[in-house]
Amino acid sequence: MKNISGINPKGLLNGLLASMAGRIAFRQVIPSLAAGFVSGMIDISFEISFAALIFSGPLAGQVSRGIGLTLFGAVIISTVVALFSSFKGTIAVPQDSPAAILALVAAAIVTNMGVTQTENQTFYTVVAAIATTTCITGAILLAFGWFKLGGLMRFIPYPVVGGFLAGTGWLLVQGAISVMAGTPLGLTHLGYLFNTRVLVQWIPGVILAILMFLILRRNNSFIIMPLLIVGAIVLFYSVMLVAHTSIAEASAQGWLLGPFSQKGLWQPLTPSALALVNWPVIFGQMDKIGTIAFISAIALLLNTTALELAVRQDIDLNRELKVAGIANLLAGLGGSPVGYHALSLSTLAHRIGGRSRLVGLAVAVFCGGMLFFGASLLSYFPKVVLGGLLFFLGLSFLVEWVYDAWFRLPRIDYGLVILILAIIGFAGFLEGVAAGIAISMILFVINYSRINVIRHSLTGANFHSTVDRSVAQRQLLSSMAEQLKIYQLQGYIFFGTAQSLLNEIRSQIMNSDLAPLRFLVLDFTRVPDLDSSASSSFVRMNQLTETKNIQLIFTHLTSQMQYQLEQAGLIFSSTGHTQFFPTLDNGLEWCEDQILIEKGYDVCEIPASLEKQLEQIFSNQADVERFLGYVEKEQVDSGRCLIHQGDSSDCLYFFESGLITTVLELPDGRNIRLRKMAGGTIIGETGLYLRKERTASVTTAQPCTLYRLSAEALRKMESEDPELAAAFHKWIACLMAERLADTNNTITALMD
Repeated sequence: MKNISGINPKGLLNGLLASMAGRIAFRQVIPSLAAGFVSGMIDISFEISFAALIFSGPLAGQVSRGIGLTLFGAVIISTVVALFSSFKGTIAVPQDSPAAILALVAAAIVTNMGVTQTENQTFYTVVAAIATTTCITGAILLAFGWFKLGGLMRFIPYPVVGGFLAGTGWLLVQGAISVMAGTPLGLTHLGYLFNTRVLVQWIPGVILAILMFLILRRNNSFIIMPLLIVGAIVLFYSVMLVAHTSIAEASAQGWLLGPFSQKGLWQPLTPSALALVNWPVIFGQMDKIGTIAFISAIALLLNTTALELAVRQDIDLNRELKVAGIANLLAGLGGSPVGYHALSLSTLAHRIGGRSRLVGLAVAVFCGGMLFFGASLLSYFPKVVLGGLLFFLGLSFLVEWVYDAWFRLPRIDYGLVILILAIIGFAGFLEGVAAGIAISMILFVINYSRINVIRHSLTGANFHSTVDRSVAQRQLLSSMAEQLKIYQLQGYIFFGTAQSLLNEIRSQIMNSDLAPLRFLVLDFTRVPDLDSSASSSFVRMNQLTETKNIQLIFTHLTSQMQYQLEQAGLIFSSTGHTQFFPTLDNGLEWCEDQILIEKGYDVCEIPASLEKQLEQIFSNQADVERFLGYVEKEQVDSGRCLIHQGDSSDCLYFFESGLITTVLELPDGRNIRLRKMAGGTIIGETGLYLRKERTASVTTAQPCTLYRLSAEALRKMESEDPELAAAFHKWIACLMAERLADTNNTITALMD
């Protein structure tokens, strides 16, 4: 039985029990545990840094309890994701981007609470804000996964994501300085930061961060990061030893995290603690909390997508959203910050050889051991190393999106990244997020408006209906072809693209160098939908064409699009100025019929007899009479299928009178009209000459008089009267060449 997340706990539990029984090969256990140990050691350093970032300034005295929250989150999130992720080697822990914004939330809460609140009231309000953020984020991630919306997050513009990450990098840099120097990075604090006593507290961390960045940029071996962290700690204590500084003195001077309270690192919210929470202050931070949820969803999907490429394995994005959502809901109940898939740690574990769920479980066990038994050890952790790690993370983001992006992004996209970063730096993170989305929407509208909504611009000279007409009618239509203009439209039409179409049509109509238009056809075959705001442009288009006595023809409109246009004021009528036809072919046929009727032609006229038509082919009456001896006359009723698609080709037909339709039968059951032919035409010649199966079906639409020339009769003609057969073959060759030239003309027009 599946739970609401679509995950089968029973099946996974059985799998885990089977693993414990020895079904996981020993060669997988050792690399997985080794990968988990290395990743856990690195993650602990970062979780301590995140706690120091959030609980800094007036909250610095609560950093030990903050570390307990981040380590608790690492245990829960890593365990849940390790058990249920679609990729077995995934590591998920509390992350940097949410921590950077949570630091802003914590600072705002401290400011809003004021000095009238007790230390416990302020602390528990911050913890409640963190827990609320994580639970809300978890619920949103779960909803995204449940409704299979993972793919939608990929549509977030790339430069906007880059701007968010660059802004996160700046917040991490600010937080790193705050952790090391005890004051935020800002213009008002520059003098204090460059005081000699303060300078020595944060400059070594910056040097460490730059050193870590340069080394890892050249060589990202999995062993380098642990060695650098351990080396930095050893160097710190070596300097203390040389300077004859005791642990107590270093702690008193603010170089170390400790000493910590003996109550333990993890102190979750209890019912009594909840009574101390100032909920109105938390509700005032909902904008930043919503931003964290939004950023976390994007970051999770970006990390997962990058992990797919790194491990060369498909990962179910919607499943990962659900798993991360459940993990955050559980971790949020214990006060943990937001966490999700860690790209660097997961990739590192994969490179070490960890290919099983033991990797994430080992990270959870390692963090759990530090949570419950390592408080005394953590109290000796140098702040300068923590600040260096935070500065390293921020520097990595900034270099990637400020320096590296210059070489790989278009200038307008790069400019958007820098603009979002500047707004975040000077106005705030939420303002940067909002501005980035707003600017992206504006740029999207501008760029989409530049896309030509006109797929093909055609005239009656290079595109016409599938109706076969007499030679005289074809000549007339050809001479008046410029009176018929056809626009095949494409893409989603909104006010921007509709306006560009209107401008194009206005330019076409007002151009005195072009022949006056009589018919304007708009084909919507490749238009999935149109925005209601675009309807006004079509109404203005209708007014323009009506004043110029131009028939406006709409073809292949969906019922919804037709309804929108009618609501805007367009009136479709079979006798009015604005016409609607279900297909482009129907619309073109109507336009051609109107041209012929206006010139006095009867589109339903009875053509000349076959004998009269043959006089145009052969040089004398004797040839005509001899040819008629090889064909068989037939009278066929309406609705008869003369040729079945797929049958063998054994004859061709001359039509003396009537009406037939050629239809292509598709595998899905739909039929497409290829040609509509009246008397005086010929059909079946291609199949007869190529000796291939019929490629379409032919049905009579009216009672027809026709003449059948069989393959056997043609061979007999070639044997008995080769000169007559040669004349006939020449005529067929000219007919097919004319049709080919017409087709090539259409193809050329469509390729422009």
